[in-house]
Amino acid sequence: MKKLLSVMILVLLFAGAANACDGVLSLFTDQSADKCSAVLTACQSVPMYLMYVRGDGPEITSGFAFRLQKSSSGAAFLEPQWAGTAIAYGSLQDGIDVVIHTGERWCSGTETISYVGTIPVVNFSESGEFTVSVVDAPNYGGVIVTLCTPSIPLYHVIGGTFVFNGHCKSPEDPYGTITAVAQSSWGGIKSLYR
Repeated sequence: MKKLLSVMILVLLFAGAANACDGVLSLFTDQSADKCSAVLTACQSVPMYLMYVRGDGPEITSGFAFRLQKSSSGAAFLEPQWAGTAIAYGSLQDGIDVVIHTGERWCSGTETISYVGTIPVVNFSESGEFTVSVVDAPNYGGVIVTLCTPSIPLYHVIGGTFVFNGHCKSPEDPYGTITAVAQSSWGGIKSLYR
């Protein structure tokens, strides 16, 4: 009985941590970060807005590291336009480190959504559904933002997914497959075994 209770506690702790929203770096078709899907027919392009959606995440500054992964070889990325003067190292598909200079030192403050840049996506030949996901930067083992503190440390956030020619529920879970776990207190868990 104690082993079962211990296992259940560990599952609840890990499941709760996995579903916490510590900020999302994702693509959207609008700067209000509402739309995570769009129709994009062959031989067309669309400007995608790379946005940091804070959620319960931290205040960030202007450093980012990530990679874009597309599910179709019939789509491509065009040259990004960053929110300010940028120093970028790498490529969008292989992993890119970007530091954006917007004049003074910029911090997101209380902003819930921060514009990072515009990345045009072109569909050369895909007729069905395809996705573009913000995924781990190979040099860092995660999607990285820099925190707005004097030492400017690196911070891991969630990478989002954008769906073309299909539907999306949210960038963190485009197809609605994650099952939320209700938080519970230690007393609530013990009461299950009385």
